[in-house]
Amino acid sequence: MRNNRSVQGITLNVILTITILISIVLTACVFMSIGQQQNVSSSNQQDQQSVTAFRPTNYIINDKDGTQNMVMHADNQQIKTMRGYLTSAEIKNPHKKKVSNATIISAISKKQSAVYRYPDVVPIDYFNARYNQHIATIKNFNFDYFVLSLDKSNLAYFINTQTKTMVTVSLSKINTAKMWELAEKLPKALTVNFKELNNRVRLNFPKEIKLPIYSYLVNHRDPTTYVSTLLGTTNQLKTTTSGNKVIYTNKFTDQQVTYDPDVDTVTFKDNKADSKLDKTYAARLNIGFSQINLLQLNLTDTRFYESRNDGKNVTYRTFVEGMPVYYQSESGAIHMTLDNHGNLISTYSLNELGVPVPNNQKEVTLPKTADILNRLKRAGVKESDYYFVTPGYEWLVNKDSHAAVNMSPTWMIETASGWQSVDDFLNARTKR
Repeated sequence: MRNNRSVQGITLNVILTITILISIVLTACVFMSIGQQQNVSSSNQQDQQSVTAFRPTNYIINDKDGTQNMVMHADNQQIKTMRGYLTSAEIKNPHKKKVSNATIISAISKKQSAVYRYPDVVPIDYFNARYNQHIATIKNFNFDYFVLSLDKSNLAYFINTQTKTMVTVSLSKINTAKMWELAEKLPKALTVNFKELNNRVRLNFPKEIKLPIYSYLVNHRDPTTYVSTLLGTTNQLKTTTSGNKVIYTNKFTDQQVTYDPDVDTVTFKDNKADSKLDKTYAARLNIGFSQINLLQLNLTDTRFYESRNDGKNVTYRTFVEGMPVYYQSESGAIHMTLDNHGNLISTYSLNELGVPVPNNQKEVTLPKTADILNRLKRAGVKESDYYFVTPGYEWLVNKDSHAAVNMSPTWMIETASGWQSVDDFLNARTKR
């Protein structure tokens, strides 16, 4: 009996051991599977975020007679359908060459075509991600205009107006006839063309511009979200103050997040003394964008807007109907700066546009581009004194409600000191 009990005991122990081992293996497999799913999800999320943040800011339709009109108030389905045609296309045979400004204007003004405009140059990788393309042979090429011929030429053009470089590609597997039918039906409200300014091809408004005033409620992000995501848990942090500012420091990495309630921003400083600055423009953009992706910000109204110093200084802005929004303060903006060691300083506005609210204000009529340039010239402002002028929206506090803002159309000017309205710029010069 004892032998039988001994055998039974040994058998039970063996079975129990095998069961535990199987349980451990299955648990490991589950966690490995979850980890793989998380990696895929993270990758897909970053791709989707890049599709949102680095999409074109304007679509321009060139009619058969050469008239160019900016698309305004198009519904999402129209844009989605246009994107679907391009996604199904096969783009190949890229040919790159240096060109003159005259050649660039000719290409962007090509009759019966759609022009995809970006506010600054973006890497071809982001175009590939958005339109499911694989244009690998020009991987390091950056562009700010994509011109898609919708006639029978089966050609398209990527154009970099900074370096005056153009890449011509051939198209197949795209129904340009159907796409042109849709393009003709898109709502077009603003007549545009292209001129040379400061030795670079710029978007030009040859007629007065009529734009509505928009009003929105404002969502305010919690600054502690940035602290926990970028710095770590509470027991890793040291909290200090400087005036109204609250400074959170990771005691182990020396990384900091500074909350400034006066301008509703948080600033993150990442100090890596041993690191090096990435050489390529795309890699530099990816550093800042990876941080935005980590924070899981809603980029529905926010897009990549501007880069300076070959990707060392980058700005993302809120856009309303394809027009950039500028601010009395830092509201709505994201600014990122890389130093020569690759250290990243990023400033995030805690304010974002929420639900639109009705207003009874009339449309604003803005002067054409030539009138603005002549006004600057009469005031003694040289072309070399500024980079760019553009119509946009000013973020103005709504006097009737502190929870709402008005978006007021105005002409903006960019100088070495940043962006401001043309009126404020000229008024400041007068007071000198």
